[in-house]
Amino acid sequence: MKQMFGIGAIIYSLLATSATAADFKVVGLSGTDSVFVWRDKAAHNEGLSLIAAGVHKSNPAMMMSLLACIVPSGSEAIVTDMGFATHDIMIISGENAGCRGNIPTESLKSTR
Repeated sequence: MKQMFGIGAIIYSLLATSATAADFKVVGLSGTDSVFVWRDKAAHNEGLSLIAAGVHKSNPAMMMSLLACIVPSGSEAIVTDMGFATHDIMIISGENAGCRGNIPTESLKSTR
């Protein structure tokens, strides 16, 4: 009976997540068409430092290694860890569905 309850709890949590999954979309900063999803918070911070130093212009490959994916603005996402300055998310729509990473709070919009 306990196994049945455990399986029921897992199914319920999956359905509950699915019901709220479309409540967020990622949006490009300053109206851009793409959103950078950084591997994690540390990669996000390193990427911002490299951008400030102009490395993205001279060595873009160095920046790419810090990204989990680049998704179109408007892609649906779920939040796995909501923070103050950044959020950890998982993309749930499009060809990058399943991509997980970190974005600035300004790149997440509620669809409610």
